[in-house]
Amino acid sequence: MRNIAPVNVKLKKPTIRLDNWDEDAQKWITINNDIKGNPNFYPLTVKGAYVIGVIHTICESVSILLNDSKAKLATYLPAYGVFASAIELLGRCINGNSSTIDTTNDLKSGFKWLGASYFKPYKNSYADVPDDIILVKTSIYDYSINNLVALRHFAAHGQATSKEVAKNSYAFGNIDYGILEQFPSLLANGLESYWHELQTSEVLCNNLAKADIIALRKLPVFLSWSMFEKDSKGIYHSVAEIFKRFSWKV
Repeated sequence: MRNIAPVNVKLKKPTIRLDNWDEDAQKWITINNDIKGNPNFYPLTVKGAYVIGVIHTICESVSILLNDSKAKLATYLPAYGVFASAIELLGRCINGNSSTIDTTNDLKSGFKWLGASYFKPYKNSYADVPDDIILVKTSIYDYSINNLVALRHFAAHGQATSKEVAKNSYAFGNIDYGILEQFPSLLANGLESYWHELQTSEVLCNNLAKADIIALRKLPVFLSWSMFEKDSKGIYHSVAEIFKRFSWKV
């Protein structure tokens, strides 16, 4: 893979104390070196690229699940559950969650980040996005962040139980096929904002460093660097443009 001009995150290394950062940093450096990425990328930049790459592969999985319209009755809810794992990953990085607990808060924070990118009054304060704000509207129902979180739990827990079902007026037993089609645009703008903020925000960079993300695979980083290279026409594409290519209308 050829080198590209580095676009690094703000911090070369965290400005907070992290006991395992030197060890983690070396793992990100090794992955970047193994795929012949630009050696001027910071370890934290590589970690951010890994997250973007993982989210992209999750979106590809959703597309595969929705590819056969005849199977949508069986695949739509699992596809939503898979998609929500990408939102949870984003929230984990935003919050700097260094554990495997409080994942519901990460999921909610991920949805709030998307909401902040969509609703202008909250552009600079995702944490102030209300839990009950309507993030998705379909011909059947208006979905708040709370609804979307509850639906993820319903999809992930065998589509058989959810503590939140009784609190919601929408019955999750009736599949709404209009939910996912609105998310490629929401996710695209949210990730564009996140990638940009990593280049300017010390807090987000420190939280990314804290986030429990294991350097397991080379593919997500390779995928990110490949997507950020010039295309066959010599054009660079933004994160938003890349993710808006997904279409989940069934």
